[in-house]
Amino acid sequence: MEKIFAIYDSDLIYATRFMEYFKKKKEFNFEISAFTKKESLEEFLQFHQIEILLLGEQASPDDLPIEKIKYIYQFTDDPNEEKRIDQPLIFKYQSVEVIMAEVFNNYIKRENVSQLKSNSKTTKIISIYSPISGIEKLAFAWSLSILLSEQKKVLFVPMDLLPVQLLSFVNNTNQFLSEFIYYLKENSNIIIKMRSLLSYSGNLSYLVGLAHGFDLLALNNGDIRRWGDELKINTDYQTIIFYIGGYTEAMVELVNISDSVIIPKIETNYESMMLQEWDRQMEQIGVDTNHDKFQNIQIQEEDRLGKENITLQELTNSLTWSIAKKYINS
Repeated sequence: MEKIFAIYDSDLIYATRFMEYFKKKKEFNFEISAFTKKESLEEFLQFHQIEILLLGEQASPDDLPIEKIKYIYQFTDDPNEEKRIDQPLIFKYQSVEVIMAEVFNNYIKRENVSQLKSNSKTTKIISIYSPISGIEKLAFAWSLSILLSEQKKVLFVPMDLLPVQLLSFVNNTNQFLSEFIYYLKENSNIIIKMRSLLSYSGNLSYLVGLAHGFDLLALNNGDIRRWGDELKINTDYQTIIFYIGGYTEAMVELVNISDSVIIPKIETNYESMMLQEWDRQMEQIGVDTNHDKFQNIQIQEEDRLGKENITLQELTNSLTWSIAKKYINS
């Protein structure tokens, strides 16, 4: 069955001529229907799905059964009217050929994005966060990322305001994460830029290198949402792990978009009090930390992790590595 392209415009002459032009163009692999009355369109929608609906400038989509319409485009008589992502505007007083080019160029882009989203449903975002950072928690994040990368394609991004050199094979001095943050805030095509800054260890990709903790503080909620969407749509990572080393609105947004949040903790009275306060503050902003997606993991202090530049072998021999391995197998 061919997809349906429909125009709904009260101007009978315009709608008729539009339909005639459409029918003459054999390259449009759509059926065309034209409506000048709302009642006729509503009756048609009772029995049909419309792939693309082009609305007259005076029409409103609010009263239409939008679940029966995939994409809506609306005419405007002002070429400078602000564009909208959810319902793109098309300047009416130009040739039908130009109108169709605009509609189908946008339609193809939206279809491509939709397809990428459907193909990326298996992508999982994990955030590892604790109100009190520590070397064991960072080691847990690295351990979990490395272990998971043995089974699937993983991206790891440690986002600690005061990063330390934990592993000997990781170069924290390159400032690549800061460079990416600057780019993220000012540009499109962020995944292409991110890929140029990644480092690798086996099947694990990671983005490290912070010029200053203030660079992380510059991130806002919109930056995080756009980054998360791009990672899910335009990459083939099966798991993306963020280690969060600060408590900001942007980092809370990262928690919100995550599929699961792991809270590694060391059993001390002070840490317990901090976690209680964190729970209280998160509740105030509408985040329920008792939700199933929040998982507490008990870890322990380790002397062997208390030095810089430990080797991968030393990490794999640590208790923290064993805890991460146990978590994956549980």
